[in-house]
Amino acid sequence: MKQITVFTSTVYQDVARVWHACVSKAFPRHEAQIEIFHDAPGQLDVQYFPDTRLLTRGPRRLDFHDAYNDALRRCHTPYLAICDSDVFWIDVELWPYVQEQLKDPAVAAVSCMSRRKRPSHGTFSVVLKPEIYRDVLKRRLPEGFFPRAETIHPSLPVEQWRWYDSGDLISQAVVEAGYDLRLLHCDEEGRLVRLQSITLVRRTASFIGAEALALMAGRSRYFWRGYSSNLRLKALHDDLFPEGPEYDFPYSAQALEERRETGPRREALWRRRFDEDIQRGMLRVRRFQGEWP
Repeated sequence: MKQITVFTSTVYQDVARVWHACVSKAFPRHEAQIEIFHDAPGQLDVQYFPDTRLLTRGPRRLDFHDAYNDALRRCHTPYLAICDSDVFWIDVELWPYVQEQLKDPAVAAVSCMSRRKRPSHGTFSVVLKPEIYRDVLKRRLPEGFFPRAETIHPSLPVEQWRWYDSGDLISQAVVEAGYDLRLLHCDEEGRLVRLQSITLVRRTASFIGAEALALMAGRSRYFWRGYSSNLRLKALHDDLFPEGPEYDFPYSAQALEERRETGPRREALWRRRFDEDIQRGMLRVRRFQGEWP
C-alpha cells in the first residue's frame, strides 16, 4: 500500500522533470504516489514522468491553490506531501525522518521548509496528515491553501499591510484546532535545495523580452535571483536529460554577467554570494543524481 502522495504544481515541464527526478529517488517507489498539476494550457508529456499522475486545469482545479485543496480532498494515502516544483529533495533519509515525527498523534504536519516571518509551513515542502487537514477545511477554513490580503491600501505604510501567503491561513487554523506543526528548516542542513523566483521571472521574461530582463536583473535582487537561478537550472537540466528537449530559457548568461558589478558595491557582493550559493545547491543535486562523485 502506498504511504504518501507527493504533489507539486508546475508551469514548466522542464522544471518539473528535475523535481520529479529528485522525489523519485528520495521516496521509495513502493511507498509514494507522485502527482503533478500543470498550471498552464496544454498537458505535460507523459513519457518524461513515469509512474506519475498528471493533472490539468479544470472546474475543480482552476489554479495551483485550487489544486492544493483538490489534492487534499482526493488523497487516499496516510500522508500528503505538498512541495514546490523548485524545491528539490536530495536526501533518502529525509522521508523516514519526517515519517517518524508524524507518528506523534498531536503532530498534524512536518514542514521541511518553513516561513521565517510567521509560524507557517507555506507550500515549500510540507508533509501532512490529510484527515486532519480535511477536517479543518470542512469546519474552519473552506478556502484552505488560498492566500488572503487584509488592510492593504496605498494610504498605509507597507509595514502596516496585513497579508497571508499560500498555506499561512491553514497553518494557523490547524494550530487553532489543537494540533502541532513541526516547522523545520532542512534546506539549511543541505537535505533540500531551493531555487527562488524561477517561474515568475521566467513568465515575466516572455512578456518583456531579453533586454528588459537583463536591465531588471541589474536593478532588482528579485530579478537577479530568477535570472541566475534559471541559468543554473538550465545547465543542470540539460546535463541530466541530454536526450532533450532542452530547458526553455533562451536568455544570455553574458547579458547577466555584464551587470554583475554594476551599482553599489554591496549589491555586487550580494550577487556573488547568491550565485555561489546556487552553484553549491546545483552541485548537491548533481551528486544526489549520481552525476558527479
